[in-house]
Amino acid sequence: MNRKEYLVKHLRERGYHHIEDDVYDIAKRISEYDEDLILFFNPHIKRYEIHSCTFFPSSRPTYCVGSNKLDAELLYTLRMADNRTEYGFKEKMDDVEESIIREEIRKKNAVEDVQKEAAKDAKQRLKMKQHFAMG
Repeated sequence: MNRKEYLVKHLRERGYHHIEDDVYDIAKRISEYDEDLILFFNPHIKRYEIHSCTFFPSSRPTYCVGSNKLDAELLYTLRMADNRTEYGFKEKMDDVEESIIREEIRKKNAVEDVQKEAAKDAKQRLKMKQHFAMG
């Protein structure tokens, strides 16, 4: 038995219904997206759930995403939650990189401001010193 079969057996023992095919081919499209993903119906909370057998049977949770309806929205939710895909991941990484660059620029500007203020203060002190030395 492979880990996928173990997960199916494990969740069936807990009352889940393994969905292998459906009218909209959601189960097929999920397994095409990632062969470690499996579609179940959880009768306890009346919800469709996608579980991953990637780390099964470790103590890590297998639940990925869920929905009350079996439709394309479930696939969209899966893609949005999957940090390996371009759906939001690239944008999030760009935002992080941009915020790091903004912070570096802010720090650089703060250092330059302090340096300018110190130079201005030094010039004024030098002028005052020269003024008193001459007078």
